[in-house]
Amino acid sequence: MRMLAGSFSIAALLAAICAGSTCAHAAEGMIASDEGGASGYQHSVERSRFVPGRLDEQQRVIKEFGFSKVEGSFGVFATNLRTGVVIATQNGGVDKNMAYPPQQAEGKAEYLLSPDRHNAMVMEYFIAAGIPRDQVGGIHASTYLSGGGVGEDAAQVRKVDGYASVLKRVVGDKFPVVESVAWARLDNNGKSISEWVYWPAIPAKALADARLLQQKTTGPGKAEFLARLPAGLSTGALSAGTVVIHHSSATDEGPFQALATYDVIDNLVKSPEGSDKMSKVPRDSTVVRHFDKEGVERRLPSERLNLGLPDPGAKQ
Repeated sequence: MRMLAGSFSIAALLAAICAGSTCAHAAEGMIASDEGGASGYQHSVERSRFVPGRLDEQQRVIKEFGFSKVEGSFGVFATNLRTGVVIATQNGGVDKNMAYPPQQAEGKAEYLLSPDRHNAMVMEYFIAAGIPRDQVGGIHASTYLSGGGVGEDAAQVRKVDGYASVLKRVVGDKFPVVESVAWARLDNNGKSISEWVYWPAIPAKALADARLLQQKTTGPGKAEFLARLPAGLSTGALSAGTVVIHHSSATDEGPFQALATYDVIDNLVKSPEGSDKMSKVPRDSTVVRHFDKEGVERRLPSERLNLGLPDPGAKQ
């Protein structure tokens, strides 16, 4: 068992986490939703394959800047006490390819895992930890590369240092949940090198609105719904829209929000009428625009600074 210093326990701190969504059973991994909603998952050091330090050392548990941190000689496992997001990373200079205990960068071991193998291991890891299997709609790997040499010679000595496998979250009738995050980077032996997990509960209203939007955008009333949307969006873009669920990001400071929207890619966007002086979006851009079940355009909390206007569908 890892030795933890401090007058409070990790379980007690996790039990106190609340981001506006229901936080029941957070210390056990599951975040309960309201009736008809989708449960979330609270990651914790006890469920993680990330090892902050040697098993025989006394790791520090500290609380600062809104985070609970487990710190050891290998790295830090940090939990945001407001949102529940977990960020774990090794200390600088640690060889990311070696089994624990980590080695320094000299004499790096060859990375042996393929992208498919890494994806499978990360999938198994997070499901075993407590992420509901029916909420995983896919997984993809991003590659970490390193190189040396100068000019053209650098490309010849590039090598794969590893992968980060990212889970795609879906809920209800397979609606994508865009802001939920769970990714991990594993070493050759399946230990976590770094990870980021934010998987809040989704309230029943967001799921009900998503189902209603799905009916409106796929059934006989589709043309009527699309006719409510702003002029200037191409017919192809409107028809290719997708029903998704958005929620507050891990960095949002306000109360937790979740909403279902019909998302449309606008390839030649212009600032909304009257907001040109406020908008920071370039005149010719590609953005995703969000429309609720009434056809009202919405702004996500994380978008409002860049797009200039407050959410026209939110209560002021």
